Amino acid sequence: MYMLLVWLLLCGYSVSYAQSPYALSPAWYFGRGARLTFPNGNFPVSGAPVTGMVPTTVEGIEASTSICFDNGATAVYSNTMRAFNSNPANASFNDFIRDFTNNAGGDNRCSGSATGGGVSFPDPVRNNYYPAGNTSNDAFYMVLSNDLTGGLCGSRGLNRYRFTGTGIAVVYNAGPVAIETAAFPNEAITACTDGDGGYWVISHTKTVNNIFRVWHYLRTGAITGPTDYTAGAAFFSDSDASQSYLKVSPCQDKIAFIGGNTLTVHNFSRTTGAVTGELRRVTGAGAGVGLEFSPDGSRVYYSGLGNTVNWVDIASGTTGSVAGSASWSMQLGPDGKIYTSGTGTGSTTMGSISNANTAPSYSTFSTAAGSDVYNGLSNIAWLSPRLPVVTSTATATCNIFNFSFVFRNYFNANIPVNLASVTWNWGDASANTTGNLTPSHTFPTTGGPYTVTLTFTDQTCTHTWTDNISVTITCPAPVELLNFAGLYNHGNVDLTWQTATEVNNDYFELQRSVDGINFTTIGNIDGAGNSSSVLDYKHTDMGVSGAILYYRLLQHDFDGTIKSSKIISVRLDKTGSAPIVIMPNPFSSSFTLTKVYPESATVSVYDVLGRLLEQKVTTEGELSLTLGESLSNGSYFVQYLTDKDSYTLRVEKK
Repeated sequence: MYMLLVWLLLCGYSVSYAQSPYALSPAWYFGRGARLTFPNGNFPVSGAPVTGMVPTTVEGIEASTSICFDNGATAVYSNTMRAFNSNPANASFNDFIRDFTNNAGGDNRCSGSATGGGVSFPDPVRNNYYPAGNTSNDAFYMVLSNDLTGGLCGSRGLNRYRFTGTGIAVVYNAGPVAIETAAFPNEAITACTDGDGGYWVISHTKTVNNIFRVWHYLRTGAITGPTDYTAGAAFFSDSDASQSYLKVSPCQDKIAFIGGNTLTVHNFSRTTGAVTGELRRVTGAGAGVGLEFSPDGSRVYYSGLGNTVNWVDIASGTTGSVAGSASWSMQLGPDGKIYTSGTGTGSTTMGSISNANTAPSYSTFSTAAGSDVYNGLSNIAWLSPRLPVVTSTATATCNIFNFSFVFRNYFNANIPVNLASVTWNWGDASANTTGNLTPSHTFPTTGGPYTVTLTFTDQTCTHTWTDNISVTITCPAPVELLNFAGLYNHGNVDLTWQTATEVNNDYFELQRSVDGINFTTIGNIDGAGNSSSVLDYKHTDMGVSGAILYYRLLQHDFDGTIKSSKIISVRLDKTGSAPIVIMPNPFSSSFTLTKVYPESATVSVYDVLGRLLEQKVTTEGELSLTLGESLSNGSYFVQYLTDKDSYTLRVEKK
């Protein structure tokens, strides 16, 4: 028996990743001289598909699967077990790629009806925006499971092939690989996404045991399986390997099988690939060449060899037929309509079923003259979501980022999401942001990197999706304070400090305290705003008295952020109590400062105007150091600053 199973893919030319990687709408290639191209637009598309005459030379009257690349090149696997190539520069399919008939020494056991025995799907590593940033649909698998196709064409089984898109041509890349070599009477095969960037390939043994055989193509490139699932009671009495079909529901939670005059519907898990239970069974379903779910997954439509299309409600068991319809195979389109194939050799008529969720109505349209749409369309879960991909854009402010994400179906059209479910977890202990598709967020200026996690549900199936991105903050310190010191000078305290960098620095607030706890403001000094150079600041606290005073700086940003410096202490004219010894004093060439205690300290030399001339930082182990060699004759102040105290001594060079 002849039946057509075509894999629905999107053909087009590459455009920017920020939009869609494709410029053309989804196109179906099937039969002899038959093409159907859907309008551009967001998902679901609107407007009627456009018919065409490509390919013109595919041998036979049917094709089992076609693959389309982002450069526009197309490969079609036909019922003579051959792959042909077309590209935008040459619309014919005369460019022969691979003869599956002779792939095992010319034994010819691969020839015969393509029917429902082939499926194509992307290589997950190369086609699911995983890892993020890989946007080229340039590698696909073909899996052939025809009634006459065997493992490496030696016996009934399944073979896998790989194709890549190079330039404007499709290139046969690798295979065949026998993924099932044992006797495996089978025609029905399908595929769908797993919700994590990979794909499930599902076949049926078409034996009395009613076994579903499942392989898993992971996004990492690994391939696992097969795993067998026996779902529902046995029913098969027809050992013929032809005339059967498999379809996964749009939300990938059900799977339907028709064959042996029986239709069954089962639970399917997109996360595990398991086929379980039996939700509905229809006996007397016919030869089993047409099968499709309604857009909401509540009904299954089925047909025989050009017969009337029937439907069954999965939950209630209610059945009905579509008035005026006639079809071999069927496929749900990206516009929400179920398309039906022709009814005989040389047919140029196709049909479509509208309102398939509730009240189906049927209409027909013609393809181009000379085409042949005898028996088949495609086999793909129409939603087939890719993984969402979060992107971030840094703003001019170092810690503020803008975020967005893309979430598209297999045709690279946007999938609507539930806005209320969109949740951004910023990873920085701040509150989540909800209900915003393109938020901005202000991160702390330090710490990180921060992992931003997006979760949401889609409007169609209410599945939960997630993606995350790492954000690294590279803000400089708002103000990098190099030093802060106070020097007692004849009834006054000269306060000096230096900054290495300044970002959004409004002003410094200088404060004094007599107990180191309670502070009062004694002056405000303007900052530089933004600077990457070393800047010097000075302020004199006039007419001070007492034994010891404490000072601190409060640095104010333009946005109101305040950061405090460490607290320093200044002894007022208590030079004799300093825990250091300076010898000689006066000195002629240099002097030596010797510590009384092994402690870390900063030693600074100032002139009488309070200008810093020399500075050295000493560790606990450095008990003495030499200073003053570069000084000219005159009087100077030596400040000895520890974490707890500050001392000032006067020295003189003669």
